[in-house]
Amino acid sequence: MTARVRRGPTVVIVGGIAATIGAWLALGLLDACLGALATLAYAASAPSVVGATRVPDGAAPDPRSVRKWREEHPDATISEAIAAVSER
Repeated sequence: MTARVRRGPTVVIVGGIAATIGAWLALGLLDACLGALATLAYAASAPSVVGATRVPDGAAPDPRSVRKWREEHPDATISEAIAAVSER
């Protein structure tokens, strides 16, 4: 199964960053800030580059078991608890 790659938003965002740097060098800080603001606004509202990742049923650990493991091991991080519960 091949993943569908969406390059459009990536190209626009990278182009906006390049245009912002170019505006800063050529025109000044105010124009660069406007370019950066436009790029950030587009990046916040653009469709995801990666897309939605499907998680197979049974792949996510039970939150109650993760919480119980963390209560038993208070110095552990959540990532460590998920890894420990998933290995069981």
